[in-house]
Amino acid sequence: MFAAIKTGCFVVFCLILTGCASNSSQLKPIVPLSAQQRQLQLEQLQEFTLTGALGVKAPEQSISGSLNWQQQGPFFQASMTNFVGISIFELETDARGATVKADGETHQAQSASALLDYLSGWSLPIEEMPLWLKGVASAESFNHQWDAQGRLTSFTLKDSQQRDWQVSYGEFFPDALALPKRIQLDSKTDGSRIKLVVRKWQR
Repeated sequence: MFAAIKTGCFVVFCLILTGCASNSSQLKPIVPLSAQQRQLQLEQLQEFTLTGALGVKAPEQSISGSLNWQQQGPFFQASMTNFVGISIFELETDARGATVKADGETHQAQSASALLDYLSGWSLPIEEMPLWLKGVASAESFNHQWDAQGRLTSFTLKDSQQRDWQVSYGEFFPDALALPKRIQLDSKTDGSRIKLVVRKWQR
């Protein structure tokens, strides 16, 4: 009887090892894209959503909360709430311009960045966000730095309000496209600092 039990246990153990080996063989390592392929796919990425934790430290005000961003071609929808769920702003752009909801009021203007600056009291290069969120520099940027994998790690951004920002990427997601996970922007105009930690990308 004990011999039968030992034999049965040995068979089960062998099956477990076989299953583990089979599963391990099915796991395929992530092959990163070449720098040229990655850049091309990032530029072609025109529709995506992301959620993350956003912190803004301005000379006269500091604020933090959760950011939700939805990109649809040239237009986007963005909203920010504090950590207890209270809305800080909701912003939407379309062919007519930008609409911002803040403090229970709705405002419209041609420029999303100027409108948000006026309402919130702190600056954010939001019109350029569809690019720098993905890790892509605009044509007006300069001082570009890349890592050994060909990923853009920092550059100087000139936003629509003619302010210079130092953009730095501290961490990327471990997928083939290597989308940014940790982003920091430092204003060279007033010393403002923006930190974004992306929780989830969907494309």
